[in-house]
This record gives sequence, structure tokens and C-alpha cells, in this order.
Amino acid sequence: MIYLDNAASSFPKPRPVIKAVTRALGTLWGNPGRAGHKKAVAALRMIYTARVALAELLGLPDPERIVFTKNATEGLNIALKGLLKPGDTVAISRLEHNSIIRPLHTLKKAGVNVIYAPEDGDGLPDPAKIPDVKILAVTGASNVTGAILDTKAIGEACARKGVILLVDAAQSAGSIPFDASRIDILIGTGHKALLGPQGVGFAWFREGVTPEPFMEGGSGSDSDSQMTPAYLPDRFEAGTMNTPGIAGLKAGVEYVKNLTVQGIREKEISFVSMILDAFSRERAVTVYGSTYAARRASLVSFNVIGRDPALIAEALDKRGVALRAGLHCSPEAHKFAGTFPQGALRVSPGAMTRRRDVETFIKILRRIIRDLK
Repeated sequence: MIYLDNAASSFPKPRPVIKAVTRALGTLWGNPGRAGHKKAVAALRMIYTARVALAELLGLPDPERIVFTKNATEGLNIALKGLLKPGDTVAISRLEHNSIIRPLHTLKKAGVNVIYAPEDGDGLPDPAKIPDVKILAVTGASNVTGAILDTKAIGEACARKGVILLVDAAQSAGSIPFDASRIDILIGTGHKALLGPQGVGFAWFREGVTPEPFMEGGSGSDSDSQMTPAYLPDRFEAGTMNTPGIAGLKAGVEYVKNLTVQGIREKEISFVSMILDAFSRERAVTVYGSTYAARRASLVSFNVIGRDPALIAEALDKRGVALRAGLHCSPEAHKFAGTFPQGALRVSPGAMTRRRDVETFIKILRRIIRDLK
């Protein structure tokens, strides 16, 4: 199987990630923060070192303000529902994933105002036109068009206006270098470009930005109080942690640090360039987003003119190529791209993709297109 669906979940996982999960299941069976015996302390220590590794990779101050979640969606819910109150206004781009759109739909019914930020040519917020809102919530890289946010320019513009900048880094953390110095809230997932297992993500909050708790429960700290601890990370880590998942994420982060984010970025740009070049020679293929590989994340959304993308994806799957067709949980982005409601095909190489995988995909797609004529 040629796997080119890394924008959904990276595969294959590096061997150290698999070993770390297995090792945690076999040796870190103490409940972190819930006891003083060696196994519990070892689990807690591993979780702390995972925070440190993630903070170093992403350039985040204060690792203790990294909260581990089950995915990026949980982190976004914590941030949006914990900070926005009736009467507040939040701005988003037209490229957002349902993990932002749906929580805001619920908050809108409760009295939160949701608006679109003035956009640049790629559908992302224009740094020169940041609206006066409480939060600007925006994707770090679109999972449909591949458009990449300039976090430095947007962050500086938000700082000047006193706007909290929330960045959904599900498609960028680990594969696209970005400036986190002006980001106030960074949300990510472990199973994509960070090469970790599914079921673990993170949320980081700058000092002074602390949402209300998303849920309450045991934390292993302040156990004599009925109140959830006020400090991070305990405030948002109620219940037993996903220790094996965090161990796998830590191993994935260390693997990415060894390759370097810039090294991964250059590799992925070369693959996207190959795909864009091949598609430019196919009159039957329409590409969405920039035609310059360096201006997009490691994904290309496209359609074969006049053909249902789901049927093309099925034909590819039968020939051993895995990618994704449809709306990619981002209907608003597809409306922006002009592909709603049918959606598009999306091919997304990753850090573990081989050059021959991309070459074979291109050959197989060409054969499918020829057979359709």
C-alpha cells in the first residue's frame, strides 16, 4: 500500500515511536501523579520530559503551560469554550476545520458573536486588517488549500490590537517552521506531522491566558479541595493521563527533532513540487490552492474534471494508493475553494514518504485518467 494520506494521520510511524508506546505499556504502569512509588514517579517524569521536548521543538516558553489532550479538537474546545462568554466576538478565517467551526456554532447560540476576518488572497486573515475582537482563531495551514499562515505577521498585528491569537497547528506542527513568539494559544495533535500515535494532542496557553476548566475531576494535586486546581497543567488534565500515548508522542517529537523541521519541510516541498508539476501536464486535473510548492503545506487537493472524487479515490485504493476524498471536515474551506459540496481528492506526502511512492502514485493516476477517456 502506498500511503499518501498524512494530512489525516501520519504513517508509517517511526520504529522508536512504536517501541516507546510498547515500553510504556510494559514498564510505566504506575498512575502519574497518583502515588509516590517508583512506577508512578517514573510515569510522571516521562510526561514532564515530553512537555519539555515539545516546548523545545515548537519554541514555546514554560513547558508547564502545555496541557496534554486526547487530540487537537479537545484542545480547541478547551480554549474556545473556556474563554468566550456571551457578548464576546471571535474572528475566524474561511479555511477553518470543523474542530473550530462546530464549537463556535454552539457558542454562537449562547450569545458569542462569530465573524470572518478580512482575508488575504489565500483566504487567511490579512495582517493589515485585524478586527477588534477578543480572539482570532485560525488554522496554521489549511487542510484543503494548503495555505500557510504567517504567524509572525499575524501575531504582531494581533498583539498591537490586544487580540488573543489562537493557532490550530494540526497541519503545521512538526512539518512547517513557524514563529510562535506572538502566538497566545497553540493547539496541536500528536498523530500527524509529530509522528506520534493517535489519541494524544496538546494545548499551550501563554501566561495570562487561562480558560475556565473544560471538565473537573481527580488531578492528583490539591486533593483536599473540591475545586479544580487553578494552575496549569493540572487545571486541564483531570483524570488518568494517556501515558503510553504521551510516551509515543515524546518519541515522535524526538524523531522530528533529529530530522529537523526544516529538513522535513524541504523533503515535503520536493514531493509537492513533483505532484504539482505532474498535474500541470494533465488537462483533466484541476488543482486548488497555490501552484508554488513552497507556499503550501504538504498536501494537494485536486479533482479530475467531470468525475466524482470519491470514485477516483476508490480506483486509486483498488490499485494500492491510499488518499482522501470528500470535504475533509472543512466544508467552509471547500466553499472558499469552489469545491462544495462534492469536495476534492487530497494527496498528502509526509516525513516517512518515499520518493518512489509519489512517483508510483503519479503513474497510477495517469493510467486511471487515460482509462476514463
